[in-house]
Formats: sequence, C-alpha cells, structure tokens
Amino acid sequence: MIDLQGRVALVTGAARGIGRAIALRLADHGADVVINYVTSEDRAKALAEEIRGKGRRAEIVEADAISSEGITKLFDFVKAQFGHLDIFINNAIDVAAFGPLLRTRKDGWEHTLNGNTNALLYSAQRCVPLMKDRKGKIVSLSSLGSQHYIPGYAAIGVTKAATEALTRYLGVELGRLGINVNTLSAGPIETDALKLFSTFEQMKKACEEYSPAGRIGTPDDVCDVVAFLCSDAAHWIYGQTIIADGGLSLMSVR
Repeated sequence: MIDLQGRVALVTGAARGIGRAIALRLADHGADVVINYVTSEDRAKALAEEIRGKGRRAEIVEADAISSEGITKLFDFVKAQFGHLDIFINNAIDVAAFGPLLRTRKDGWEHTLNGNTNALLYSAQRCVPLMKDRKGKIVSLSSLGSQHYIPGYAAIGVTKAATEALTRYLGVELGRLGINVNTLSAGPIETDALKLFSTFEQMKKACEEYSPAGRIGTPDDVCDVVAFLCSDAAHWIYGQTIIADGGLSLMSVR
C-alpha cells in the first residue's frame, strides 16, 4: 500500500495530461497537492475541486515553471502556503523547437534546451530547504527520445537526456541530504499533447505492433510508477531513470 498521508506535493504542468493524472493519483494516496499551470486556469481550478472532493487540500498557482522567475514564484508560494514540501514532480516542459535539425532555429533550440534543463536544477535547489528532514522525493518525466531517434524530436530528446544526467548527479548530492531524486521514462503516452505530433499515429501503431503490452501507454500507467517513486517503498532508489514503457524499448523495431 502506498501511503502519502500528510505529504505535500507540487506538480508542474498539472492542469492537463500526465500532470493532471499524477496530481489526482497522489491525492488518491493521501497527499495535498499544489497545482501549477500557465494558461489553463479553468482546468486547474476544476482539478483543485476534484482533489478537494477526495478530502485533500489543493492550491493552484500560475507560474512558468521553466523560467527562473516562475520557479521563484512557485516555491515562494509553497513556502507561504505550507512551509515545507515532500514531493516535487518535474513534469512541465516548454517546446520552442520541433522538426529536422537542419531547419532548427538557434533561438528555439536554446530556449527549449536551456529552459527545460535549468528548470530541474533550479527547482531542485529550491526543494532542499523545504524538504529538510522530510525524506523528500523529486521525480522528473523523461521519454525514449532521450536514447532513441524520434523524427523532429531532437530538442526535446536532448533535453530529456540532460534531465536523466542531472538526475544521476542530483541523486548523489541530494541523496546525502535525505532526498531521493529519480526520473521516469514512460515511452509514448496517449495525451492531447502527443496527438499534436505529426508522428503520433506512427508511434501508436509501433506500440500496438511491437511492444509486449500491445498498446500505447496511458496517463494512468505513468501514475502508478510515479506514486511508487514518491512513496517510502522507493527509499533505496537513488538517481535512476526507471523505464516503464510497456516493453517498447526492448524491441529492435520501433
């Protein structure tokens, strides 16, 4: 049984998709949740009401979780509302570059790489004082694009590879402070955001034909693993990228 009673969780990019599903699952296990959003205020408010309906506390905060100013706003909000933090889910991502590398513009490339990579580092730094003596958990979301070629996905894939590398370094340095830092690489997950990719149907078909699970992933598949990584049961896991992709990465044809 996963018991997150008395824990406070901050989920970035929580108003929709995977972030929303994670926020709900953490609340199901007893956590109070800080819901971060940028543009989807109505969805964030609806999610907060759903979490409160489960008997948990939910607060919403509008902030760009990729920018240094937004990160400051986020963690100042958590400190003011709760005074501490137990779980940080690094889910938000900002994509300004998508397509063939030879057509990638410098500003979009740098924005995507710098923002998304810096977000984990700067957020982890802000987590430390809020997680002191609380056995905190930091979990990031990655994808198979960090290790394998996906058409048009270079900027995101490189960002995810950096996230996985940062996880290893943070896993050592923050682990000594009593904080577990890990990443989940979940493979293709059927969300509205993924459906915007021109290769979505190709990815879905590959999952159905080649993965042992025989289907594309869902947000619920992600939530189960994230909840475990946020629990006391994951206390012995430090700096790892856990691949939970229905077995797709085991196959030689994707």
